[in-house]
Amino acid sequence: MSAEDNIVVATAISGEDQTLGNNPITSNTTNNASNTREINDERPSCKFGRQCFRQNPRHRLDMAHPGDIDFTVPNMPEPIDGASKCKYGRQCYRLNPEHFKNFQHPRNKKMLEHNLNSSLEAKGDKLCFDKNEFLKANFSVDEFLHKNRNVSSLELLRDNLGLYLKSLRASMIDLINEDYADFVSLSANLVGLDQSIDTIQNPLEKFRDEIAGIQNMIDENINEINAKLETKRQLRELKRNLQSLKKVYESSQKLEDLLANQLSGNQIKSVDLERAALELVQLKFNEKFCMEYLNAEQSNNIRKLESSVHQKLRLLFNESLKSSSSTSTEPLERCLRIYITLDACSVAETVFKEDVVAPFMTDIISEHSLQQTPQGLAGIYSKVLNFISLYMTDLLRLTQYTDKLRGFNFLIYSFWSDVEMRLETHMSSIFAPGNSEVFYAKYKCTRDFLNKIEEILVSEETINAFRQHKQTKSFQARWNLPVYFQICFQEIAGQFESVLEPILSEDSLNNSSEHYELKPFTRAQHAITRCWSEGVYLPEVFPKFYKLHIQIILRLSHWINDALNVIISKNGLNSMQNKKTNLLVSLHSDIHKLIALLPQQQELVIQSLSGSSSVQQKVQQRQMVKDSIAKSFDDLNETLSKHLIAIQQALIDNLILGCGPENVKQVNDLPRLYRKTNRDVPTRCSAYVEQMLKPLKSFSEEYEEKLTKDVVKKVLASVLNKITKDYLLAVNEVLTSVQKTEESLRRLRNLKGGGGSSTALVNQAGSSAAMSDDDKIRLQLRVDVSSWTNELSKLDFMPSDVEKLLELNSTVEESIKGK
Repeated sequence: MSAEDNIVVATAISGEDQTLGNNPITSNTTNNASNTREINDERPSCKFGRQCFRQNPRHRLDMAHPGDIDFTVPNMPEPIDGASKCKYGRQCYRLNPEHFKNFQHPRNKKMLEHNLNSSLEAKGDKLCFDKNEFLKANFSVDEFLHKNRNVSSLELLRDNLGLYLKSLRASMIDLINEDYADFVSLSANLVGLDQSIDTIQNPLEKFRDEIAGIQNMIDENINEINAKLETKRQLRELKRNLQSLKKVYESSQKLEDLLANQLSGNQIKSVDLERAALELVQLKFNEKFCMEYLNAEQSNNIRKLESSVHQKLRLLFNESLKSSSSTSTEPLERCLRIYITLDACSVAETVFKEDVVAPFMTDIISEHSLQQTPQGLAGIYSKVLNFISLYMTDLLRLTQYTDKLRGFNFLIYSFWSDVEMRLETHMSSIFAPGNSEVFYAKYKCTRDFLNKIEEILVSEETINAFRQHKQTKSFQARWNLPVYFQICFQEIAGQFESVLEPILSEDSLNNSSEHYELKPFTRAQHAITRCWSEGVYLPEVFPKFYKLHIQIILRLSHWINDALNVIISKNGLNSMQNKKTNLLVSLHSDIHKLIALLPQQQELVIQSLSGSSSVQQKVQQRQMVKDSIAKSFDDLNETLSKHLIAIQQALIDNLILGCGPENVKQVNDLPRLYRKTNRDVPTRCSAYVEQMLKPLKSFSEEYEEKLTKDVVKKVLASVLNKITKDYLLAVNEVLTSVQKTEESLRRLRNLKGGGGSSTALVNQAGSSAAMSDDDKIRLQLRVDVSSWTNELSKLDFMPSDVEKLLELNSTVEESIKGK
């Protein structure tokens, strides 16, 4: 339904029943308009424009051409706002972009809307609804009325709908009038079209029926041909099967004759056996096509013939092995070629395993032989490997070291298959993990044995086949490596844990090691070294030993934290109160040494990683493991470094406590020492200065070598900052007290000054001749501070290096100058 039809329906429902407009559109015109495309259905414009020569109606329908409503000149700009209408309208032939920018052309929906809006604006009317609602494909009259029921009254809605319908009709009439020539031309072209269609319809229908008949005939012929071809195929298959049956009888007869005559004696010739093998191949090949025609007796006869040929070939193979030498291997080579002809390489491997390998290994691989051999398991493996050089040299030369014979692998499927089976069943005691040292020796010996077998395998393909063989995996699984590691873990971790409890004892510092001063560090280093030592470490359990390495250091870190808490706590180390500093320094020194050894330990772990087959497969995976190891050791370094900071803080607190806050408080006793005591003028520092300096000097002299000069200076700097701050507070407090006392005495003198002037003069003269007590106090403070500063300079601390020290000096100097 078109937009105009939508408006008409909406108008009718809203009560509009009168004819609108002076020039109503006839039904004929309405039908023609309904056949055109909707305004909003814009087609692509033909790039040839007015020069298009194509007369195909489909092209004219799909592409817009000059004169069509939706035709636009390609790549032409939109007209500017307020541009006037081109006088040529849709017939304009100009292609200048400036022309299209300055003039409007009525060839699209926008122009039509512009005309419609201009018409409505000219009448001064504004619609109470959105006119775009009528252009929607899913327009519904009920929804339109429901949506606009509250916008205005129905009478106003009806009037607006009528006005809009009238404007639409007027615009449509203008459009038809502008394209009148095109409409007339279209009507003229459509005259007689129905008659032309009827003229060609009947011949086309007749032609269609003829084609359908021919198609049916062709389908019938195709089905008939397919049926005959299928019959022919079945006949050919039957003929082939019968020919195969005939050849089976012939080959069976030839084989029976060969076995009865040429192959009946003890001396078997390779030529006769080759003929028999070829006949057997022909027999088995033809048997596949005639199985359904053979009875049970015939099938059994074929199996017997095959078994007989293999039995003769087995005898020839054993004789060839015995007679073979490094200079003459032709009989053995011909025998192996017969096996290849029969596609029975696995049969040859089984024959060698049962007839040669098994008898030799029966006496070697057993519990009794293991107990009697002086070298133990290593001796057994040596005898097993000797078998290869004794009996398999020619076989390996023909099947592995050259390209003459392919398809055999006697080393894996004959030698290793039998050896592994006997090791598991007849020497199961070697897998017992009860004694870690014995287990390690046996496992290492076994690993060397397997490596020697891999050295004999020349290609990467055969080595992978050996490693992936089910018996190899079963053999490796019998070695209970998790239990072995658990035993090693209990031994290593148990010895390490035994020294960690109690946390600190009297003999914690009684360490015989030259490297560490505390026993836990020595035991930790010993445990780590043992993890990677020969006789303990196995590459197959690298992840577990690496984890144990990390656990040992982390357990030591936990012990360091506990020991530090015990040392710091007031009640935690009563029996070793005088050893606090020694313990802290030893802790700091050992941690520093351990951190210095971490790169060496990391290198040791990476070297051990190189022998681990589990992580040796890919370079990328190996690099990833190395990166993980490096990150783990970086984390350990960071964890241990945090302990260094905590220990340094504990040393600082311990030194501050050793210097004694009560020593700083002795500054407050100076007024009591000098007031009314008639002491001499001070020239030496007070005793409390020496008492504060004594622990600092002792710490610097005794522990500088263990802690390094930088650490000692860092600790002393923090201690001096704290003491100097407290010292400054005490000095300020004394100076303030002295000043207040002076002011009180001055006020008291002033009050007494009026009654005894002669006495005042005498007192003033005496004061000028001798130093007052307050001045002595100030002078003593300056001497003490100067002595404190000088002693700190001997410890390599300048006044600017210690917080508040400059301020302390300036305070005492100003107190004297101010006086």
